[in-house]
Amino acid sequence: MAGEGESPSSSAEQEAETANSVPRGKRASNAFLNELKRKSGYGVEGEISTSPTAKRSRRHRSTSPADAGLRDVVDETTAPVLIEVGHGASPPARSFSLDDGTTIVGGEDDPEERRGFSNMRNPLASGPSKFLTDATGRRRWLGPSSTWAYSRQVLNMIQGHLGQHESPEVPLNVDAEAFKLDWPSSRDITPQATVDIPSLDYALYLTNTVKFHLGQTYHLFDEESFMTGLYDLYRTGPKLEPTVDSRLWYIQFLIIMAFGKALLVPGNPNQTPPGSGLVTRALELLPDVHGLYQDPVLSVEILCGLALYLQSVDHRNSAYTYIGQAFRIAISQGLHREPLRNQLNDSEANRIRCVWWTLYILDRKMSSLMGAPNSIQDSDITVQLPRSDPVVHKYKALGIHVVLSQLLAKVLNTVYGVDGKLDPSFLKSVQEVLRDMARLAPQLTAGFEFKFNNSEPASRVSATLNLCYHQCVVLATRPILMCLLQDVLGRRGNLNRGLASPIKALLKTSSDSANKSLRILSTLQSQHLLESFLPFDLEQAFSSAFVLTLMTSMPSLSERDNRYMQTTTDILDTMIARGNVVARCRKEELEKLQEMLCLAQRQLHAPRSVAGDGSSGMQAENQSSLRIDAGDLSLSTEQPTEAGPATGSTTNGLASEQMLSIAGLLDWEPNMAAFDDDQLAGSWLWTEAIAPDFDFSGGLL
Repeated sequence: MAGEGESPSSSAEQEAETANSVPRGKRASNAFLNELKRKSGYGVEGEISTSPTAKRSRRHRSTSPADAGLRDVVDETTAPVLIEVGHGASPPARSFSLDDGTTIVGGEDDPEERRGFSNMRNPLASGPSKFLTDATGRRRWLGPSSTWAYSRQVLNMIQGHLGQHESPEVPLNVDAEAFKLDWPSSRDITPQATVDIPSLDYALYLTNTVKFHLGQTYHLFDEESFMTGLYDLYRTGPKLEPTVDSRLWYIQFLIIMAFGKALLVPGNPNQTPPGSGLVTRALELLPDVHGLYQDPVLSVEILCGLALYLQSVDHRNSAYTYIGQAFRIAISQGLHREPLRNQLNDSEANRIRCVWWTLYILDRKMSSLMGAPNSIQDSDITVQLPRSDPVVHKYKALGIHVVLSQLLAKVLNTVYGVDGKLDPSFLKSVQEVLRDMARLAPQLTAGFEFKFNNSEPASRVSATLNLCYHQCVVLATRPILMCLLQDVLGRRGNLNRGLASPIKALLKTSSDSANKSLRILSTLQSQHLLESFLPFDLEQAFSSAFVLTLMTSMPSLSERDNRYMQTTTDILDTMIARGNVVARCRKEELEKLQEMLCLAQRQLHAPRSVAGDGSSGMQAENQSSLRIDAGDLSLSTEQPTEAGPATGSTTNGLASEQMLSIAGLLDWEPNMAAFDDDQLAGSWLWTEAIAPDFDFSGGLL
């Protein structure tokens, strides 16, 4: 890990030192670590190795543009680290279709393409756009990185394997279905309805509620100007109709009040979400583009708040559209560029920086949730992070949040890029992301360490940042997991295989992050800090539980603590009890996944001639690669306890685990000579794909 003032070139040696500090029995022996270093291109003392395997490793290794900068993230006086990601065009991959109404648009097979690396594609990112059609006939796009789309594709894949008669019905739970909003465009023009404006003391309470939940990791309003307008409003008596000059401020006031109510008041699943009436009025008053440009900075704040509210009530498409409009306004006004000195005072410059980086964070997150590409290249951004007070470090959390969003952008651009390749270059992309995260871990630990000890108060800000950290790992490894499941379901004739050790190490890293995410959320739940309205805690819980459930179908990963499902159930039930309808939908989807995996297990156990006879499958249970126990898949009734190491931090130990996983992957290249051309593209992910000169005698896990 390159520290402050050190060159990036020394980071590999420090990574090796970190790896050597791992206790015996927890990871691997020192001899094995030295062997890994030798094969990855460094000798025991850090010298360059000349082994053939190391040379091959160096050919694939590239230097991340973030290497030199991640260590400086907490220096608020310098520009943030901008991770540049290249874009290269590649021929379109062949198309494939999903069951249950999914439509494929464009793309054909290449008749000259042969099985092998040239044929291996990321099933989430390659090929033409994939859609499914809802009950109204509307097409719904399945974005590559979208958790909702990921669950749809996995469930459709298992459904296609089971067949129409055995598969249960899969709920779609499409955008804007859970919560209904009274959109102005969806009803006839009626006389203006009254708006429930809170009293002054309640408005102050709601404002402080928003500041507590969102103030350190996002910037939705400028406190000084907002409070001035608030007191002016109540000084003359709150009006239903704002003046021309105060129209934009009044819209922002309505959105902040709506957020305060939604964060504070439990929802009712049979009613519209709290604060929705205020949002509806804000939408009615929202001006056209010309009106928004009367105060572009305030307009960007308004659109960010509106987009976040809509995302929270599962109106994903509308939220993404509004955040896109905010992006266009911000870029057209040059907010992404650092202004010349003396053009703005310190307060104005800091507000613009906060507005831009909040917009950046929300765009990256909503792009990930939609499965859409990023709106701007990091290399085009020069605006600095906001300058923090050296005493209170007000903007330190925002700075870390920005860097985590840059890592998320790197995942979207590389792992889910249009290239779509699923070969060693894909693994190198994942490795690069994990390296960047390992370098960020000490910064995250130093300022925002999260303790699992329930005897200590939990920090909501630290939890938010650590959850973002772990979600990047889970997101980066989901394509591999889907490819493995695809291969398992298609190989009923060859079930006695284990995962290749590098792939197992990668999935172990993902499993660790998913489990730690659930532990963070469980700790927040126990201290009444779980977000039941904002979308991101629910996203982390569902995404983590979904991949952990899928891992029960992977060979060589059967010995795990399955208490995660009870933890997830408790988290979702807490959200449901507070009126979160989306959480109820996600819980239903997890239950369907468990049911369908159990059905798939029985089919894979059964002989081909009697695939529908589940009894014969029990004889082959111990030989199947789909190692699922029905008890593991049911919602356990035992009380959850903390899993994993006894260390109180989410990041201590994680960086070294990632480095070990990466070290094992660096030298690995699949041995494609072991496979026939007609075998499935996922063959290289299994044990027999290990190259003859690759030694895993020490083991990674």
